[in-house]
Amino acid sequence: MDLIEAIVLKSLDYKDSSKILYLYTDSGLQSIIAHGVKKMNNINRALSQNGNLIKVSFSKGSFPSLKEGEMLNDFPNIKQDVLSYTYLNHIMELVNNTISEDSDHPKMFSFLKRLFSLYNDFQDPEILSFIFELKLLYFLGYGLNFRQCNLCNKNEFLVFNVDNGGLVCREHLSINQQSYESDIYLLLSKMYFIDINEFEKIDITKNDRVIIRHIIDQLFDQYVSFKTKSRNILLQLQKY
Repeated sequence: MDLIEAIVLKSLDYKDSSKILYLYTDSGLQSIIAHGVKKMNNINRALSQNGNLIKVSFSKGSFPSLKEGEMLNDFPNIKQDVLSYTYLNHIMELVNNTISEDSDHPKMFSFLKRLFSLYNDFQDPEILSFIFELKLLYFLGYGLNFRQCNLCNKNEFLVFNVDNGGLVCREHLSINQQSYESDIYLLLSKMYFIDINEFEKIDITKNDRVIIRHIIDQLFDQYVSFKTKSRNILLQLQKY
């Protein structure tokens, strides 16, 4: 029987000894019942933890059941660090709640596997989250413009403005609109266009991280209208 790769985005208790697993695969989101996985002697018990990369087969129908499973990577280093694991859950919440059925799932699934590996290799969890969130905006159809003014195509005297979805020249910036200079939008651009498969460390100061976090939160409020529960936990952990 063919098994497919899947990331466990979320699991919920179901009846006495089972769980509902919310998976992401290269075909999209999939929910399955994993019978008996809460029992200590169940062979699939270890598969049901959030953030695991697994291989599974499941029955057909509107509410399929897990048939076979195999652990590919449980990313142990992530789960030993509270901050990294919270960021990972933040990312998984976004995937589970924002990605549509007709999305390019093979591309996103491959991206997530690489991203999880970077988390597990002790790369900066916050910067990885910035990269994911910026690229998710593009994936969802809300591309940001870092080339020229969004309104007149000029490429001089530019600032970044959330309302305009990218760069705008000062001539077209309203008096009350908040804007960000090149020191910030060049960092945003670098993360937005980075090739995750050729990842190199990006250094960002604490002050700039606070600004970038604020910008990304604004972008998601404006274009996505979804805020994760994990983001609230991160706010308590990092105070911004």
